[in-house]
Amino acid sequence: MLERILTLPSDMKNDELTQQQNSHQELLVKLFNDHLNFRITDFPAIKTHFHFSYSKKKEFLVEEGAVATDYFFILDGYVRTFYRTENGTEVTIDLLRKGEFASSMYSILKKVPSFEYIQCITDVLVCRIAEKSFEAMAMEDPKWIDLGMKCLKSALLKKEERILTFGKLKGKARYEQLIEEKPDLILHVPVQYLASYIGVKPESLSRIKS
Repeated sequence: MLERILTLPSDMKNDELTQQQNSHQELLVKLFNDHLNFRITDFPAIKTHFHFSYSKKKEFLVEEGAVATDYFFILDGYVRTFYRTENGTEVTIDLLRKGEFASSMYSILKKVPSFEYIQCITDVLVCRIAEKSFEAMAMEDPKWIDLGMKCLKSALLKKEERILTFGKLKGKARYEQLIEEKPDLILHVPVQYLASYIGVKPESLSRIKS
């Protein structure tokens, strides 16, 4: 896992560090409220469970073969989840952006090596939460259990909707639906990833877009 833990230039003053940390914490609290309708009112008491980090474009948050342990809440930037077929073809299975969670859920819950990669499409700022930290918070406050159930249901619904979309819609309709729901993707996600995500070849997507 190649993400960079937030480090400081040697000449950064303590008050600048505090300001940066407060800024990230405020952003996290706001995104939890705006995107998950979940209020964090006691962040100082739980802040040791949350770790902010930057990752560069094309770096990995999770790699195939490694046992995943963390959830990533995206504070800025875009990431994709993909796997490689036997012949080396990359198949994009999810495109995620600010306000969404990224994780190799199967690896975390089964404690087995991940079959997928989570890669940064752009430079990314994330807040990382370990599964064991989430469990510790849930033991202290049941509201975190409720949040976990909400996120799990959302992930299951998203997978179900994706299966239905592929079964009922053709490539053009899948593209139109994606852009209607997330119009910013066309500006930040390379064509080959968009094409893979909706199940068409890049040249086919170019014709669809024209």
